[in-house]
Amino acid sequence: MDSIIRGFPVPIVLLAETARREDNFLEIIDGMQRLDAIVSFISNKYSVEGHYFDLNAIAVSKSLLDKGELTQREPIMERGQCVRIASYPLPLSIYEFADDNAVDTVFRRINSGGRQLSRQELRSAGSTGAFATAVRRISAKVRGDDSANDILRLNEMQAISITNKDLDYGIAIEDVFWVKHGVLSRDNVRQSRDEELVADLLAYMINDDPVPSRTEYLDEYFGISPDEQESDRYKMIEQLIEKRSPSLAVNDFQRTLDQIKLTLDSSGQTFTQLIFSNPVAPSPRYFQVVFLAFHDLVVKKNYEISDYSALISGLKNFGDTFNIQEGGRWGAENRQRNVDSVVGIIQKAFTASSTIDPAQIHWVTQFENLLQQSYTEQAAYDFKQGFLTLENSPKFDEDSFTKILKTCAGIANISPGHKGYILVGVAENEGTAERIKILFGEQPRIYSRFYIGGVEHEANFLKKSLDDLFIDVVNRVSNSDISEPLRSYITAHLKCVRYYDKTVFVFQICGQENPSLYGSQYFERCGPQLKEVAPEDFANLFARYKA
Repeated sequence: MDSIIRGFPVPIVLLAETARREDNFLEIIDGMQRLDAIVSFISNKYSVEGHYFDLNAIAVSKSLLDKGELTQREPIMERGQCVRIASYPLPLSIYEFADDNAVDTVFRRINSGGRQLSRQELRSAGSTGAFATAVRRISAKVRGDDSANDILRLNEMQAISITNKDLDYGIAIEDVFWVKHGVLSRDNVRQSRDEELVADLLAYMINDDPVPSRTEYLDEYFGISPDEQESDRYKMIEQLIEKRSPSLAVNDFQRTLDQIKLTLDSSGQTFTQLIFSNPVAPSPRYFQVVFLAFHDLVVKKNYEISDYSALISGLKNFGDTFNIQEGGRWGAENRQRNVDSVVGIIQKAFTASSTIDPAQIHWVTQFENLLQQSYTEQAAYDFKQGFLTLENSPKFDEDSFTKILKTCAGIANISPGHKGYILVGVAENEGTAERIKILFGEQPRIYSRFYIGGVEHEANFLKKSLDDLFIDVVNRVSNSDISEPLRSYITAHLKCVRYYDKTVFVFQICGQENPSLYGSQYFERCGPQLKEVAPEDFANLFARYKA
């Protein structure tokens, strides 16, 4: 922005018009941060030399100001300077590509010189194999910057950007699991070393035999080889991930990580505090050993934790005595030997799982992902503090439950196949959480801006078990005025999930082949708001389904 204010030249912004886009959107090949900096400054997200852009200086920002979608912050920059900024000729090129792979090639070539991307960033750029896709999905879920769709609008990017704590948007990097627990440094995460770690773990998880950790192996897993031909190792990793199935591999990772998170939460310590008497960071190889030991017990053997105290005691300071190989390469034998040793230490704290579908327990990371995704797709997500009113004498809130059902229909009417969620047991503001605490004595667990209180206190108040409350809710949906087949879909996919010590009800919604009704009314979501579709708008609603 300083360069623009001074009239200095800035690098060109490259955009792509590709065959994959049927709308008018352009994909950013190079210049995303520059565009975001410009738009954010004009939107008053930050100041330059203590002054904010005058929203009345240009028609677009003035219109948004008049609508209440932007707020003018002070002190205001001098009007003439704002006009000069708005008149700055930004260098821009739009390329048309018939071949989507050409966009990825251009991106890689642009970033092969100048400001160097990290090795993992170059691996990931343009790698479309099943293994690379699974690594990206897992990494985003762990960081918390997962989005419901692969395409993200520029104005939604900040909501899930990794930021510093002194910024009032996005995800604070200190709260990212890897940094919070001393596994990786902040710089490591910014250089995508977390994706490198995930790739290392995933390759080990899906291989039948132990594999070493090597830079050249990771290159080939992502399709990068010296002769630019598909290597045997690339073909092998693709076959292995397809054999396990990418979605199940992602679930395996989340399921394993969730058990580690629950263990650390029970211990009241970070990962490095638990495994070292004198914590050091970063410690990615020590984490790998513990993670793979948990994976062996939880996924391969289908065990569950039965004694957290014994588990924490077994892990306590183990890093002080283990000899984990250092250096650029980590041999398969040393890796496997350390994993087996940790399994031997902690397996007494596990017992055979009685869960029929163990993949259903992976809702710590998954739940947090749903909360984060709501920032970028507000229309498809809604939150309710519970099923009871917050009056002095609480009772089942019939009006609120009806609103939940109407919202289900509204989310389903976004488009065919579009998924959304309503989470019951989540308060969106501190005032509601405080009221629940006063009425029921329930202390919420805070994640991002959400206050997770769960619904156990409501079941207890109604003198019901959670199972009884769940059956009651399912019956209410089954007997509701939601049209079929949406009604059956919701009852079949309604979940009662645990998030640490809280139980939350999750309504999963999916757009059907035709618009869905509540009674004789059609509803739709406009951002977080629900509105009835007027008869004159029926044609627009049905047009989404004809397309």
